[in-house]
Amino acid sequence: MNFYRLRFFLILFLASGLALGSCQKNDDAQPQTQAVEAQHLTHGSWRLDQILQNGQVTSNGSGIKDRYSLKFRDDGTYLQIMLGTTTTYNGTWMLMSNNTVLHITDHKGDDKQYKLVALTASSLRYSFTNKTNQTEELVFAAQP
Repeated sequence: MNFYRLRFFLILFLASGLALGSCQKNDDAQPQTQAVEAQHLTHGSWRLDQILQNGQVTSNGSGIKDRYSLKFRDDGTYLQIMLGTTTTYNGTWMLMSNNTVLHITDHKGDDKQYKLVALTASSLRYSFTNKTNQTEELVFAAQP
């Protein structure tokens, strides 16, 4: 009787070890995603082409007041160029929260966080809650 009981517990122990030992977390996927998205962000520059408020287009193209472009650099800095006056501003940037948040520190030292809606080789979209408590989304097109 003890032989069967010992055998049962040995099989149970081995089966538990195999079941738990085969589970492991894949830590490699996270850095690849960040590298790809950062590469999209730092390739070329981004021109503001559209502003949406609560999902509705409020401004387009040259009709955007204070239209600008952004150039994100690999070293974590960015350049903002006002298209009407060619005035430039410098700041810093970083991706946060699994690449869902774009954190920007502007030329005045003010920190802002934007929710990344989309980031591809041709389009950058991020949103934030504006001063009137409305969701505003900025749509940028990639420029060579």
